[in-house]
Amino acid sequence: MDAPPADSGGGAAEDEEVHVHQVRVPSGAGPLRLLEFKVRAGSLINVDSVLALAVPAERAAAGEGIRLQEKKLKADRAGVVRELCCQPGQVVPPGGVIVRMEECSHPIVMKGLCAECGQDLTQLQSANGKQQAPISTATVSMVHSVPELMVSSEQAEQLGREDQQRLHRNKKLVLMVDLDQTLIHTTEQHCHRTSSKGIFHFQLGRAEPMLHTRLRPHCKDFLDKITKLYELHVFTFGSRLYAHTITGTHAHDYRMFLCSSETVKL
Repeated sequence: MDAPPADSGGGAAEDEEVHVHQVRVPSGAGPLRLLEFKVRAGSLINVDSVLALAVPAERAAAGEGIRLQEKKLKADRAGVVRELCCQPGQVVPPGGVIVRMEECSHPIVMKGLCAECGQDLTQLQSANGKQQAPISTATVSMVHSVPELMVSSEQAEQLGREDQQRLHRNKKLVLMVDLDQTLIHTTEQHCHRTSSKGIFHFQLGRAEPMLHTRLRPHCKDFLDKITKLYELHVFTFGSRLYAHTITGTHAHDYRMFLCSSETVKL
């Protein structure tokens, strides 16, 4: 068997650090003569991506309509090609390795879909059944308003470093501000809609009680001044829907800057 290309990359030392998968000629097939690769080292591939074209070796030797006998060798998982393990024209026996690839670790997942390779992880979970190994490295929820978005711990650390660098560039510190009883006061107690200026009335749902919210005294002046010095992070023990309803309502009327992603984070 011919030696693999010298420039194909990859090494035994790297295998200990990453999950490397070997794509082989199906064991039930006969020897195949490789016609051409459809990928190269470094190519990003998805499930069912065509890796190479081949034909049965005996048909190729007899010269019997080679192109009519083409077989597509496909990837059974997503990842990045690390090494092409044979050369066009080479005969590869059943079980012979044609490609070595680094499996996608699915570091960013949104609603069950990998943002890197597009794999539907819910289908993988169903197919794997009782498999104990985690399918994805995405275990950290990053955005309160989008709980379906998950990233790996490495991605989270990188985002944290970027946040720190942004704060250094802007020469600001983070100021954590409680929402209820600090910036605003909200109550369910009956309040006439026209009884007091500056009170906002809203419901979180049709079956929910009417809520009445008012800014605390001098809150507007405080926010006008403090946002020039700090990046505000607002928190509350209320629900996420409540927090976003409050910030969306009062930001418009009081210029609280609560809707600016550069100023306040929930």
